[in-house]
Order: sequence, then C-alpha cells, then structure tokens
Amino acid sequence: MPKSFVRRGVTLLTSVALIVASAPAPAAAQLDVPFTAEPIAAGLVAAGGVVRVAVPEAFGGKTVIGQLAVDGAREPGFITAYGCANGLPRDTTGQITRADLNYNGSITTTWSNRLIVQADGNGDICFYALTPVELIVDVNGVSFDTGISSFPNRRTDTRLTTSERAAGPVLAGTTLRMTVDAAVGGKTVIGQLAVDEVSDLGFVTAYPCAAGLPIDSVTAVNRADLNYIGTLAATWSNRLVVEADVNGEICFFTSATAQLIVDINGVTDAGITAFANRRTDTRTGAGRPGVGPVAAGATLRIQVPEAEGGRIVLGQLAVDNVQASGFVTAYPCADDIPVDVAGEIDRADLNYSGRVARTWSNRLIVAADANGEICLFSSASAEMIIDINGVSAIEGITPFPNRRTDTRFRAQPPPEPLPVDINGVPQWPPYVPFPALKGVAALTGLPASTKIAKRPILAVKVDNFRLARPQFGLDEADAVFELNVEGVTRFIALFHSNIPARLGPARSARTADLDLLAAMNRPIIAYSGANEGVSQWVTAAADSGVLVGFSAQSSPCYFREPTRPGPHDLLLDPTCVLANAPEAGPARPLWSIDAAWAPGALPSTRTSTFDVDMDGVDVTWKWNVGSRRYLRFQDGAPHLAEPDVPITASNVVLIESEHVPSPVDARSPNPISIGSGRAVVHRDGRAVPCIWSRPSPFDPFTFVDAASGNTIPLDVGVTFVELVRRL
Repeated sequence: MPKSFVRRGVTLLTSVALIVASAPAPAAAQLDVPFTAEPIAAGLVAAGGVVRVAVPEAFGGKTVIGQLAVDGAREPGFITAYGCANGLPRDTTGQITRADLNYNGSITTTWSNRLIVQADGNGDICFYALTPVELIVDVNGVSFDTGISSFPNRRTDTRLTTSERAAGPVLAGTTLRMTVDAAVGGKTVIGQLAVDEVSDLGFVTAYPCAAGLPIDSVTAVNRADLNYIGTLAATWSNRLVVEADVNGEICFFTSATAQLIVDINGVTDAGITAFANRRTDTRTGAGRPGVGPVAAGATLRIQVPEAEGGRIVLGQLAVDNVQASGFVTAYPCADDIPVDVAGEIDRADLNYSGRVARTWSNRLIVAADANGEICLFSSASAEMIIDINGVSAIEGITPFPNRRTDTRFRAQPPPEPLPVDINGVPQWPPYVPFPALKGVAALTGLPASTKIAKRPILAVKVDNFRLARPQFGLDEADAVFELNVEGVTRFIALFHSNIPARLGPARSARTADLDLLAAMNRPIIAYSGANEGVSQWVTAAADSGVLVGFSAQSSPCYFREPTRPGPHDLLLDPTCVLANAPEAGPARPLWSIDAAWAPGALPSTRTSTFDVDMDGVDVTWKWNVGSRRYLRFQDGAPHLAEPDVPITASNVVLIESEHVPSPVDARSPNPISIGSGRAVVHRDGRAVPCIWSRPSPFDPFTFVDAASGNTIPLDVGVTFVELVRRL
C-alpha cells in the first residue's frame, strides 16, 4: 500500500462469518482512495463475508460515525454496514437493500466513503462484502440518543418505475423531489446518494425544496453533495446529510443527466443544526485570502462560528487538480494533527489519486476546537473546496480518538484495554442492561416462559478440589466455564433456566472472571470471597453496573454443609440470592445457537471420546449416541453431582487461552478470554476446529471456520466451555 494511504497502528479485533446472499451490486461508488498496484495482502474478506466491529460507546443502539474503505478490490461490489444483531437489511425477495460503499476493482483497487450506521444493542456493527476485499474501518464518533434516529432503509431509484414516476434518468439541469415523512419539521436526513448511467462530468446538489437551489451572487450553484466523472465511470455515490424543509421534502439537482438512487435510513431528532452552505474554495479565494492550492504537507484553517465550544462540523470535502496520490486529514486545530505512537498520521477524511482522476470528494464530519476552528492537512498538493452547512449540538455527536479495524494485517492486534486507576483496578464504563429475550432461554436456546427469560444469570464460583466433589446443583447449570486456578480447576456455573435448592461448594473469585461476566448483561456473581485486589476489581465492576457482587463475606443466603470439610463446605440458596439482587439484568446469549446446523463441507471429525488438558485434573468427555449428550469423566471416573447425577452437555467447546499471571497475584493464572485464538467445537458427536473471537468483554463468543469464515453455532442445550492452555 502506498504511503499516501493513511494507516493507524491501533486497531480493534474483528471476527468473520459467511452470510450467503443473492444480491445485485448497487451503483459503484465514488473514488475516494488512491490506486495501488501492490498485491492483495493477507486477511482478505471473502465474498459474502462479514466483519464484526465492537464500538463500546454505541451500546444501546447509538449511531456510529467514521470512515469505511476497501483495498484489494478486483471486481465490482459493495459493502453493507448494519447493526449485527439486526441482521442484513433485505427486501421481501431476499435481496440486500442497502449499500454504504460501492466499489469497482476494474477502475481502482481502493475505495472509501463516510460511515454513518446504527449499531445493535450491544454496540456491534457488521460489514458485509459482496466480493473479496480488504476492509478498513475507522470509527471516531457516535451519536447520543437525541442525535440520529435510524430506521429501515427506504430507496428511491429512478431506474425503476413506481407509482410516482416512470423509469428514466433525471435530465441535466432538473430536479428530483422526495418526501421523507420522518423529517417533517425540517429535520436533517441521513442516507446514501448514488448516480448511475452518467457519461459527463457533473454533480448532484441536495437541498430543502422550499428553500430553493443554493446559489451564489452570480447565480452559480454553490453546493455539491456528490461529484461524478462519467468519462471515468458510469456510477458514483456518497454519503447524504441534508436538511429537509418543513414538509419533509428534499430535492436533488443534477447538472448532467443521471439515474439517481437515494437511500434514506435516518433523520436527526435534535442533534444537528443545518444552515445555508458556506464554501471555502482555494481555486477562487472564496472564504480565504489568496488563490492557489494547499501545498503538500500544508494545512488549511477554517473558522466555523456555529461550532464554537467543540461542536461537530458537517459538510462536504473535495479536492481538485491533484496530480499525485494523497489524503486529507481534518481535525480540531487546537488539538494538532492526530498521530499514532510511531508519529504517523492515523486518520484520513478523504483519500485521492491523481493517477485516476483530478477531483475527489467525500462527506465531512469533524470536531472543531473550542474556538470553532477546523484544520485540513493535505499530504500532496491539492486545491481544496470545503462546503460547511451544519453543526451538531454538543449532545448530538460525541467524537473520540480514531480507532481502526484493518483486515490487511495478518496478525490481530490486542483489544484496547480498559483504563485503570492508580491501583491498577479496571474502570468500567457505566453499563445499562438490555431487555430480556422473548420466549427463549438465553444460554440454551430452548423455549422459555416470560418469567424465566427475564431472570438474570446467577454465576456461581464452584469448587472442583477433590474434597469438594460431588458438587451440589452443577448438573442443572445452563452453561459452565472451567478455568485453571492454582494447580486445579474451578467452575463458573451459570444458572438461568433451573434454580436448584442449593449450590456449591462456593469458592473465591479471580480476576479472569470479570471479562467473562461482563458479557452476561449484569449477572449476579456469587462467591465465597476474594483477596483485597480481586475484591477491588469486583467492586469497580459492580459500581459501574457491569455485575452484581454477591460475596459470602457481605451477603446473606450462604450456609455450611456439615458433612463436608472446610473450606469445601460453603453452599448457597439460589432462590434467596435472586430475591436479594433485584437490580440484576436479564440473561443474554453468550454465543449463537442453531439446532439445525450441520458442518457440511467444513472440516470436522467424528469423535466418541476426547481428553481435555486442564491443570491438576484429568478430564475426558464421551459422546452418548442414545442421549445425544456428552458425559464428563474426571480423574478416570464419571463426574457426578449430588446425589450421583452425571454431568452432561450438548456442547463442549475447547478454547485455547493465553494464561498470564493475575495482575493482583502472580501465583494465580489469569486465562485470557478477550481477543481470538484456536478452538474446537464439539457438538452432535463431531469435532469442528475453528477460531474463537471476542472483540471486547461485553461481546459474546463467535466461532468461525478459519478458511471460509462460516459461523459455527452451538446446539441447543447445556454448554461446557474449557479454557485450556493449549490445543
């Protein structure tokens, strides 16, 4: 990749899953990334593949702001962004109805566009690729709930006949009018604007119909929302951000004949204030003293009075007369240009290549500094044309330092860690639980009553030392994690569907527990106690609403079993625990579940017996064809719970986890459950090798086939997860 394509060293983890889709490629996109002749790098997203990106700031379904680019394109295609849990947007025929970036590899291998997409409730966004590409996603802002309201995509396509008009292009110098009911009152409309079948140079200007076409003092149109070059390609697109009039109407003027394709998928509620377009044009001196291009490595400064106090500036960014490959980076002037730890610029708002075309443009969304100033750095000499036509209210869009997901790099980087206080205790972001699932048990995928679906996960730290066996209630857990501790293993048993009379023996918490518990939607963690360091970790997570701490040192509901020796005699009454923790959140899934799934052509092996390499205990699982369950054996004998009930599971998942010393006690191993690595899913009597991935502590586990990107779901029923040192 040439130096002119800006890169960033810090990235988020991604997971890839295959989604089979039959979808036509929408209009190819605007060229916004420089051409490269270098070969495709490792990490190509397969045709039909999906990349998942976690955006913790978008929890609750906020709208994510950023930049979307592809590299290594060799054929036409498109990228669709969507909230992962919401699924790919499709019409009644199953075709995908939204495109956030269109590309055509026959023109150039690299393309980009502004990203504006609603995350799902977990803060996850997914990116579907129609054809093989490298994917580069920059995330640098989210809207608050009062900012952008998203809704299912609505498309207007002049290539198709509708009840309003016959199929046919919008003629040169004429206007297409649209009504957006959700924008009545003059709200700002969010979407995607594309042209097709263009043969000349031209532009499209979007504006509130009642306000009239924006023109300057010499009656020239002074705003462009999409520039196109029909002599280079017939199809172009760009992100749409435009204010509607009081009737909810927006108009689209095209300077040359073009088919228009307009996707509308959101409006602002109160977050964005639009105003008459103001242009800074270095070709004419408009909005700045003097005429002439911005030199390579130089910066253009623009003052936006409405953005004083650090508001977000909205508009359009274009370059003209470029001769080389390069990029423009926009940033608040007082903050200086954003760079990574190596001193390289780590954000691009527009990429261009003079070898492909002289003019390029993209949507501009950038925070101003406290004085309302924005700066635009160009890596190569370029004329700049900046249209400013709106700002976000302070409560509308929240910017943060750019984070990049880049599939061009083979090695997945570590996730960004939580901030810590002076004692090294993680400081969790405030957590608000999501609503309960409807009619299904979150951990098993089996039908469940409303009462059960609303019940929280009760996570109990269960002893597995030989004097603690047989355990109480372990056979009724919906899921169990087995972790190495000091020379032996310990369980985190998750109870949701079934509530036994008593559980245990309960033992102490460990730092490794926190990353697993964070994905459970504010569960109750029941444990005997912890050392001072672990107690601080649990308290910090509880204070942020990530979990409910229920220690025997400070909580009721625990009692001693007189037939057991201490400290393996501490049991608890789960009904009492649930009654004393009303603030816990309802259970949420920790993995995808599909009873009908079969491996098909994926690599898998029929296995009747397999061993698991854990610390201090010999673990074996045996597949029982009659019950279609795996039976657990421990130290050569069946693993039983009181009173002599075998421990079984529908799924046994082996996850290879790096074990590091606990931050609070170097003698205690801390298995890592964030990131990615090798795994084996055992279900239906078959072993399926795969890759596990979790981008953040709040994410569920994803299991995918490494070669194809196919998701490997678990079967309905009980799941046992083994965090092993090696496979």
